[in-house]
Amino acid sequence: MHAIVRLGVRVSVRWLCRIVLHLLRIDVRTFGVLPPGPALLVANHLSWIDIVAMVAHYDCTFVAKDDVREWPVVGVLGEALGVIWIDRRHKRDLRRAVAVLRASLEQGTRVVLFPEGTTTNGRQLLPFRSSLVEAAVIAGVPVVPVALSAHAADGRGETLCWFGDETLLAHLPRLRALRQATFEIRVLTPLPAGPTRKVQSADARAIIVTARRLKVGQSAVGNGVSAFAKQNFRPMESSDREIAR
Repeated sequence: MHAIVRLGVRVSVRWLCRIVLHLLRIDVRTFGVLPPGPALLVANHLSWIDIVAMVAHYDCTFVAKDDVREWPVVGVLGEALGVIWIDRRHKRDLRRAVAVLRASLEQGTRVVLFPEGTTTNGRQLLPFRSSLVEAAVIAGVPVVPVALSAHAADGRGETLCWFGDETLLAHLPRLRALRQATFEIRVLTPLPAGPTRKVQSADARAIIVTARRLKVGQSAVGNGVSAFAKQNFRPMESSDREIAR
């Protein structure tokens, strides 16, 4: 009975997310197909809209900062979705989070991770933190790169991004003012389980960087990512030039 109730809640949350996107007049377009079974979905991070759009279209849960757990409604919905909370202020919590994430993956769950650790304006891709990817390596599940991007008819796609010190109440009116806002989710070539978290993180990041340079329909297969992978282990002075908007 508990499993049935949980499934019902997840379906309800999915429809709630779709209603939110409709009210904000954001058209979500998805490309690619998720592999069957459990996986760690590694994505760049633009906004709280990332979570709403992903939940609206995929059966998945997330790794999220522990302070979000205290938000009205959001915390309750997060618990219903089986969100994996992590307190980034205390490094000791990382080991616990890796263990919980591993258990969730081994139970067949798809979990979304934003390894940048924060949102950006969409013109850059920060280095990926690899610590939590260890859970996928231990669990033996694939890492799936997911490239997120935002666009608007008047060239103000950056408005969909939520970053800096802006409050949610200040962000919502700006979203509503957008014309033909589009949010794209590209599910890219899965990386097979293996060998280390740093290699998996670097390869996933490289594939996302490449995919965001391509037009929709072009392939973003990760066979030649070794040259890009090195970007994950150096300062990102030129990160603004890595993404072609």
